[in-house]
Amino acid sequence: MANLLIVAADENLGFLFRHVFGEHEIRPARDAAEALESIRAQRPDLVIMDVRGPGTDDLDALRAIRRAAPDLIIIVMTAYGTAQIAVEAIKQGAHDYLFKPFDVGQLRQLVAEALDIAAQRTAARPPQPAAERHAPAGMIGTSPAMQEVYRTIGKVAPSDLTVLITGESGTGKELVARMIHEHSRRADKPFLALNCAAIPEPLLESELFGYERGAFTGALHRKLGKLEVCNGGTLFLDEIGDMSPALQTKMLRVLQDGMFERIGGTETIDVDVRILAATNRNLVELMREGHFRDDLYYRLKVVPIHVPPLRERGDDLVLLAKHFLQRARDELHRPGLSLSNAALEVLKAYSWPGNVRELENVIKGAALTCPGVIILPEHLAVTPQRSAKSAPPDTTSDTAAKETLQKLLEPVFAYFHELYQTGQRVEPFDRIEEVLLRKALAAVEGNQSRAAKLLGITRTTLRKRMAKYGIVVRQQVE
Repeated sequence: MANLLIVAADENLGFLFRHVFGEHEIRPARDAAEALESIRAQRPDLVIMDVRGPGTDDLDALRAIRRAAPDLIIIVMTAYGTAQIAVEAIKQGAHDYLFKPFDVGQLRQLVAEALDIAAQRTAARPPQPAAERHAPAGMIGTSPAMQEVYRTIGKVAPSDLTVLITGESGTGKELVARMIHEHSRRADKPFLALNCAAIPEPLLESELFGYERGAFTGALHRKLGKLEVCNGGTLFLDEIGDMSPALQTKMLRVLQDGMFERIGGTETIDVDVRILAATNRNLVELMREGHFRDDLYYRLKVVPIHVPPLRERGDDLVLLAKHFLQRARDELHRPGLSLSNAALEVLKAYSWPGNVRELENVIKGAALTCPGVIILPEHLAVTPQRSAKSAPPDTTSDTAAKETLQKLLEPVFAYFHELYQTGQRVEPFDRIEEVLLRKALAAVEGNQSRAAKLLGITRTTLRKRMAKYGIVVRQQVE
């Protein structure tokens, strides 16, 4: 149930809203003075304000409410045909407007959309006072590599400088971003995270910048993007290496000038948002290939922070394993659960390609499946052949590798040559490429970023090839 404040001199509007929105709490106010008193007593989720024509002080009342509660979402109702009043109300900070007489269905949809934005803003706010917040669990560790990360966080957090966080998937790049935010002057403002690789480009653009009513089919009402919702706070852009060139250009303007336009809009919006970005890809290589803008790269990399992989963090692994085990004890109500020395040795020997995230999942799975109170090696979902102490990888030179590949391909080529001589259509490159794509995706369980790395191509190239051959895998969010 939401709390709606209806500011209108006409008491009939209050009755109407009680009838239409019976599932919500409706609080009436006749003028700005009553509205401000009501807001001070209990902050509403949404304000709906009746703005009459010229000669009234309704716009002054709107300005007074905006000054008292800048973050409140306000919807303006105005008499049919008074477009000038509606435009002025939007300029004064109203979220949207509705002409009277209005359609009840349209009113419901507009209110639902505004309440959704209010919920986004509430979710983006820190859940507790700064003094009560604790360091993220994934930042546990005393290794020299992590100490260097902590030192850099301490230096950069008080400023508004842009930070580029690099590291393998699962190392805790978002946790670094959250720690920077929580130690900054913006700690009491919103923090939002957006994964650029997990959202298709058109949706990512609307998520970032929002859109105006009528911008495209289905855009029935204005939608605020994450940049506006996060105004005053910190926006974390994960996997920014997967952002399209067009969006890179728009983000560059935000970083340079703090300005943008919503999709389908002409109004320039100013925002004060600190941008933190992260990637597990080689942006320098992407720049060479023309997939990432040089100017955006240098704008992002004002302060670089590299998060080391778990295999380079020494005894941090044991500290993290014990921390995750304690969390599993609490969640599963198994206070006596412990790790055997043999299990710890297995954990130390493993290479951890999924890093801290993988370790957490392994410990959680072991705690869930272990029948007794001691976790043994057989309870750990760790594949021995991926152990760091397994046989070292093949270091065959490029020349030897090419010779081996040539021998392996000789029967394949002979097969295609036979088909060619019979007059059949031959597409050896396509067939071999498709097999390689499917094998690579299967080897990394459908993870497109890792498959692209395995094949030595960009993720964009991988997606194009997958579309070419109709390859579909279950999407995974890293």
